[in-house]
Amino acid sequence: MHKRGQVTVFIILGIVIIALVGILFFFRGEILGGIFNTETSGLFTSADIEPVKDVVQGCVEITLMDAIEHVSNQGGYNSPIVSNFYSRDSYGVPVVYAWTCDGGTRLPSLDALGVQLNLYMTDHRQEIVDCIDQGTEIYRNSWIIQNINDFSLGDASISENYVRQRIYYTGANVLSVKKGDYVATATEIMAELNIALGQAQEMAAEIASCFNGDFEGVSEAYNSYCNIDGVPFRVELYNMRNYRNVVTLLHHNCDPVEDDCYHLLIPAPNREDILFNVALKTC
Repeated sequence: MHKRGQVTVFIILGIVIIALVGILFFFRGEILGGIFNTETSGLFTSADIEPVKDVVQGCVEITLMDAIEHVSNQGGYNSPIVSNFYSRDSYGVPVVYAWTCDGGTRLPSLDALGVQLNLYMTDHRQEIVDCIDQGTEIYRNSWIIQNINDFSLGDASISENYVRQRIYYTGANVLSVKKGDYVATATEIMAELNIALGQAQEMAAEIASCFNGDFEGVSEAYNSYCNIDGVPFRVELYNMRNYRNVVTLLHHNCDPVEDDCYHLLIPAPNREDILFNVALKTC
């Protein structure tokens, strides 16, 4: 009888253990499902427009960075034409003259730089669309995403250390994300890069002002680096005076030799410095 009682106890314990294991597996599935927000089909159980907006923002920022590099390499212009207002730097890159013998600067203002960036972005719109399609593919099996590629781009806004690009969804083309009773919309998304393009443009303007002698927009300290010992612009003196600048200024020879050229190296995250070319014609 004693042995039969022990067997019964072990059977009961085994049943209890199996039941506990089953319960643990059940709750484990419930917990993990809540953490990862997925159904058994692997779809998202709830919709959210924020990750969709993040994809759009990220894709625009990738092309915006390319636009900044392209336009900076060419002295502030998207597509310089061949004329006596243009030159080539030591690498053979066409460079816009910041100042020309017929008078007047060819260096774009900050607003004009924004227009040039927009021209590049428009030319490369399909790259943005392809990036968005790839980035939102994970959500499309779960959510209804409408008008995501029906965006328009304003001219980039450039400050000393930031470049901002607005993405608009207007009229009937409002960006929307739907699932069940959930509906969310967006009419505007902001892309932003911590790039000191505005500082580079300001430095280029100071160089041009030293060459043409009008000193418009140049700080009151211009006489410490402009026209010293017959040299229109002294790089080493300017760098000493403006040591807090994040943009690095370098002087180099141009082709043809009668031109004067400067490189502005703009720090960029996770990539090489962006080269802003400034060429000035010596008359």
